[in-house]
Amino acid sequence: SSLDAALAVAAEGLPDGSPALRALAVAGNNIAADLQDRPQRSAAETALMLRAAETGLAYWTRAGGWLQVERAEHRLSCCRLAAGEAEAALESARRCLAVCTANDAPAFERFFAHAVQAFAHRALGDEACFAQARDAALACHAQLADDERPWCEKELAELQAAAPA
Repeated sequence: SSLDAALAVAAEGLPDGSPALRALAVAGNNIAADLQDRPQRSAAETALMLRAAETGLAYWTRAGGWLQVERAEHRLSCCRLAAGEAEAALESARRCLAVCTANDAPAFERFFAHAVQAFAHRALGDEACFAQARDAALACHAQLADDERPWCEKELAELQAAAPA
């Protein structure tokens, strides 16, 4: 794939500050997001989705700030959930929230971190932890400005309608 070719070139050593690092981070995120949103994925597409999300995180870690790393962890968690990897999704969700906590992230970012953690707990069948993370997400949502709320509609609806598995 084109991603594999780009990663092979990158493996030869891109210096910090190289614009290619950011390009790889963006490409990984975009590929992962596109595949995550597909209602039907082949096994190969699922594997590519996960690799792309991991690539996004790896390169945002080198090319971005805490916000990009936090969002890449969120994307990876969502992709792992979409792939049926709930334990791994929970690990990414916890790292996402840890980045938020370490950087005093605004409620908007914390909403998504708590929401994905809730979804991972739900996928694992942990009702108590699901409810705790859901309540934390809803508390963050209550703090959002009106212009931020539309970005949260999908997750909010899922949190409000969700019952633990």
